[in-house]
Amino acid sequence: MLQRTSGRGWLLVLAWGVIACMSMGLVLVWVNIERMDTNYFINIAQNTLKERKSLRAKLQVERERLLSPYELRRRAEEFGMKEPKPGQVRRLQVN
Repeated sequence: MLQRTSGRGWLLVLAWGVIACMSMGLVLVWVNIERMDTNYFINIAQNTLKERKSLRAKLQVERERLLSPYELRRRAEEFGMKEPKPGQVRRLQVN
């Protein structure tokens, strides 16, 4: 009788061990899937950031080009504007 109880005890321990291993395997697979999913969204965010930085740099170059003295002079001539004469400019003082 003792041997049967002892045999069932080992069988029960073995069954719990198998269940525990299967549970740990499922947990590890789930964690790996979550890690890959997070990595995917991080890569998307990094690519978006790179694109925005690139666009910002291009816009800064365009802004500098549009504000260059040559471009401003060309635009002013296009609209019929001329440089002010010495008496035409008035400066306001801010208190």
